[in-house]
Amino acid sequence: MSSFLAIAGVSSTLRSLLRDRMQNAVDVTIAPPDVALPGMTGQRVNLYLYKVSENPYLKNQEIPGHGHPGDFGRPPLSLELHYIMTAYGSADTNPDADLQAQQLLADAMQVFHEFPIVTDSLHQGDNPLAPVILDASLLGEFEKVKIALEPTKFEELSNVWTALPQANFRRSVTYQVSVVQIESTLPRRSALPVRVRQVNVFPLRTPKITSIRREPPFPAVEGAIAEAGDTIVIEGYNLAGAGVNVVVAGFVIPIPTPQDTRITVALPAAIPSGVHALTVSRDLLLPVPSGPPVAHRGFSSNAMPLLVAPRFGGVAPDPAAPGDLLTVNVTANVTALQSRILLVGDFAIEGEAVAPDAPPSGTVTFRLPTGFHRIPAGTYFVRLRIDGAESRLDFNPATGLYTGPNLTLS
Repeated sequence: MSSFLAIAGVSSTLRSLLRDRMQNAVDVTIAPPDVALPGMTGQRVNLYLYKVSENPYLKNQEIPGHGHPGDFGRPPLSLELHYIMTAYGSADTNPDADLQAQQLLADAMQVFHEFPIVTDSLHQGDNPLAPVILDASLLGEFEKVKIALEPTKFEELSNVWTALPQANFRRSVTYQVSVVQIESTLPRRSALPVRVRQVNVFPLRTPKITSIRREPPFPAVEGAIAEAGDTIVIEGYNLAGAGVNVVVAGFVIPIPTPQDTRITVALPAAIPSGVHALTVSRDLLLPVPSGPPVAHRGFSSNAMPLLVAPRFGGVAPDPAAPGDLLTVNVTANVTALQSRILLVGDFAIEGEAVAPDAPPSGTVTFRLPTGFHRIPAGTYFVRLRIDGAESRLDFNPATGLYTGPNLTLS
């Protein structure tokens, strides 16, 4: 099992590989490149882990062969390590110091090029009896240590050196080592064993909604418009079956006896005003070895818009004067986050502010404007608009005229 020792194990493995395979036997250190190491003189190669990134392709994948196949929920942390490899000559004041460093750098790069994958079978000196080069914390892992030269622009290397406390620029190259996996120490969830294996086949009869209307329709109003508590008729096809539900505004309404082309359902009294998507879903009743069939999520119809209009319940005071606070009764309750507008004739008045955590209320308050914005005296039709849905005006079919509700302003 790969543990938190894996990152340091990769650094140790790279050092062992260089020490064993470089043609020039020099010291290989693992330290910040700008630090002067006490007692360390002469030529050397330094490895510095300057960046660690997560491998996005293995983020949610389990390690093959680790744990039970039915366990889930604790994928390993898959990392990619980025190193700067820097070569140092015998002395900075030596006329050939940089030349020596270039030879060491090429020597180390040749090793990484010839051994891009470090496996469990790679021994020191190619002697099967000698210790393996791979660190003990990485033995037996599914993902191998893979070394790749990482193209890096001069500006990126300069940024790394500049970020160090003492910027002594050296000839360097960068390498990426992947993939290093650290397994979680938390227990994984294990599913119960399967007792019965079965295949269930159902005909594909997806419900389809073609229209929605109120029953009976509002006078002089067409379309999918209703109020809370009203009965609506859903027309379409493939609507019949077992476990049929109408889903609207978060409410799931069971339909005991649906017809194949028509469903009649009463809207909940607590459904909020506004435009909602309505769908018809049909559960699948799957048999079980013992007991009644169990409902599972099955087919769902297309979504159709339904406008739930607020029901105007009166306004007080009436008559009213500029500056008065109007209280409007409404069904169903209005939540604090819904927009509230009172339409007085052609004039729109914003609702009074309420606290975001205020409970739903059956009353909404409005302040009549004063001064330059005051509404002229007279009698006006009033409508309440909640989340874009407006309350209905009373209609006289005989005359074809609206009759109310009204508000008189003095």
